[in-house]
Amino acid sequence: MTRFNQITQRLKAEQIDALLIFNAHNITYLSGFTGHAATALVFADQAYLLTDYRYFEQAKDQCSTFKVICRDRVNQSLAALIQELLEKHAVAKLAFEADHISHSIWTDMEQHWSQISCVACSRWIEDLRYVKDESEIQSIQLAALIADQALTELLTVIKPGVTERELAIELEYQMALLGSEEPSFSTIMLAGERSALPHGIPGDKALTEGDLLLVDFGAVINGYHSDMTRTFVLGQANAKQKEIYQTVYDAQQAAMDVFKPGNNTEVVGELLFQQSQHILNQSQYAPYQGEGLGHGVGMDLHEFPFIGQGCHLTIKKNCVFTIEPGIYIPGWGGVRIEDDVYLSDDGLNRLTHFPRELMEL
Repeated sequence: MTRFNQITQRLKAEQIDALLIFNAHNITYLSGFTGHAATALVFADQAYLLTDYRYFEQAKDQCSTFKVICRDRVNQSLAALIQELLEKHAVAKLAFEADHISHSIWTDMEQHWSQISCVACSRWIEDLRYVKDESEIQSIQLAALIADQALTELLTVIKPGVTERELAIELEYQMALLGSEEPSFSTIMLAGERSALPHGIPGDKALTEGDLLLVDFGAVINGYHSDMTRTFVLGQANAKQKEIYQTVYDAQQAAMDVFKPGNNTEVVGELLFQQSQHILNQSQYAPYQGEGLGHGVGMDLHEFPFIGQGCHLTIKKNCVFTIEPGIYIPGWGGVRIEDDVYLSDDGLNRLTHFPRELMEL
């Protein structure tokens, strides 16, 4: 069943006449349109993509199953155009993406069709995006490969005296050379005690011998993200650095081991968290562990499932997600190891392949 048919089947099942879609990634997922200014309106037998002159030709090229309408922004409001289409299709009940429009904008728009019953919906399309198809996994896999290669290149320039910011710029440059459309997010590159900041911003700190170096980054291919973290030691690691690194490594492995080789059993995300947390809780560094274990990855950097305490979503086959335990000690530093993985018929598969073992640079 196509993505479009899955949505129309849900409309019929819930006795709703149409769905109004605002989220750009959800629109891309259903229609193929990759521009930045569009609204989609889906009926049981027809779908419209509403855009303007900036993206009209692009939309016609990319949207084979949607009828593309170019709105005159000067003479017609978006709400007025939607009203015309709702009247044309005699809509009595309309669902809309409540998670992706502000209350004030929706209230203003809704006045144009006050006679229609409006139903706030949540995660209709995100639920479809939760499980990836083969082409989506291939895009994430290629993004992860680019990240692997770029990090390998970065190792050749890591040395005492170079700054966090310089390394972050170099890493993003290498990903661009290898074909990444953009960084998945602003690269996290933190040295020494600053590595205890889970999402710190690279600064002018110069690397010194003995520093931890935490690198969290990703590439984008066909709009799909990768996300990987590695932690290095500049020079020879001391006993504490080795102990903490091994603890984090074992915590990540414990989560991965929930899926034995050849085991494709679907489990709830909380089980992975519990297995990882058990390792961290046994160590003297338990008070410094991160709160969550991972998150889904796809068109958004952070998607369902969000793996942690209370995650009752099932890890389904072809769900792509991260496993990223960490220990962060203020004033000392932090260690995180993160990989992109997915569940297939053969068990758990890693998409990021850069070595996980501690590297002394």
